[in-house]
Amino acid sequence: MTVAVAEDPALTRACFGWSARAWAAPWRRFVRAYGGLRCRTALEVGAGAQSSLAPLLLPLAGQVECSAFDPAVLPQIRARHARLLPAAAAQRIRYTRQDARALQGRWDLIVLKSVLGGIHRVHDSTLADVRATLSDITHNHLEADGLLVTLDNGRTVLEPLLARFGARRNGWRFFRRADFPPAGACYGFGAVSAFSAATRLGWLGRRIDDALYGIDCLFMPFMGRAGPCAVFLHVYRRRA
Repeated sequence: MTVAVAEDPALTRACFGWSARAWAAPWRRFVRAYGGLRCRTALEVGAGAQSSLAPLLLPLAGQVECSAFDPAVLPQIRARHARLLPAAAAQRIRYTRQDARALQGRWDLIVLKSVLGGIHRVHDSTLADVRATLSDITHNHLEADGLLVTLDNGRTVLEPLLARFGARRNGWRFFRRADFPPAGACYGFGAVSAFSAATRLGWLGRRIDDALYGIDCLFMPFMGRAGPCAVFLHVYRRRA
């Protein structure tokens, strides 16, 4: 599966929702590295009312399926896409309910954003469960030569300060680089973009998130390829 994809920064930020610029950074690296990617079918797993990558999959795939675990949010997601996309493009997305642990079907490209940490929380699962989910999706739900792309929250140097707040308090899993099985590609970003102010403070929070992104842009050249990151993107391929 290898069409140059023109970037639309405004659309990219709108699709990523919270801490959008930090999360979009590794996605842009993926798109550039796999420039020319064009496949028949793509699936987004874990879409939500504030964050859905399905519009970003339209240049990569002929048919895009946008799925959420809770079907009640699908009308909100569809309405949001209708505001972001031309009518012809929006009509290329279909909406379904899918569970990442029990997918139904096969696709050429599957994308999970901020899913693994939620379905494999630290109090009721292990890293072996995470790896089993990745293996199941790769081997049982990708077409031959298909790609699985995961974007996940990483453990940063700020973790000791944030451990009792927000999603961390509820057991959300934040990953180290070594927690993942070997991947075809791994892209990381962020040292201080470890939380979203926008979800709590609205417009002011978005400005804070943008400021944290700017700090990260300064830090990243000094962090090294093996350092902790706020966001990790991994690419897995099912070999033919």
